[in-house]
Amino acid sequence: MEAIIYSRVSSESQDNERQIINLKQVAQQKDWHVRRVFQEKVSGTTETRERNEFKSLIDYLEKTSINIVMISEISRIARRVVIVLNFVELLHTKGIALFIQQFNMLTLENGQENPIAKMLLQMLSIGAEMENNQRKIRQFEGIKLAQMKNTYTGRKRGARTSPSSLILKYKNVTDLLDKSELSVRRIAGITGHSINTVRKIKQLKEI
Repeated sequence: MEAIIYSRVSSESQDNERQIINLKQVAQQKDWHVRRVFQEKVSGTTETRERNEFKSLIDYLEKTSINIVMISEISRIARRVVIVLNFVELLHTKGIALFIQQFNMLTLENGQENPIAKMLLQMLSIGAEMENNQRKIRQFEGIKLAQMKNTYTGRKRGARTSPSSLILKYKNVTDLLDKSELSVRRIAGITGHSINTVRKIKQLKEI
């Protein structure tokens, strides 16, 4: 059986090595031949079309005969239900099974869909999407609360910039905090702001 591995971690501070080693050990135990490993460091909320390694994986499947795509857990693909299910359907149309290590389960066996795997995929993907949506709601509520506090207290002479104004001032920081799982240090490097500034904005958003 010919297999490839897809490994994803959310930030530069994390490492793909553990996922890859574990999946290679599984492949060895099952006598699967790992032809290639695709690995990247990018948030699970990033669109798949913007992930270089994920796009390379899709291209590779178009040109190469593969039986299995191996992942450590379903959230490595994406945190949105539709993306996960579309990817699995794409694999199945090509006769390729997805192996999910967290369940020790193939989504396709002997050319037939595994109904238990399909149910678990739907449940876990929905759970991951709901968790991500709740995080966004909490952030939005935190900003609104900060704005309300500023409205009630007013601004006195010599007072510091209000939380809402700071959040608006550093929009490039807040965008990355909202749309990625990058570390504070990494966001500081990308935006050119100090680590303390990024940390302060993050704390204000969590109020």
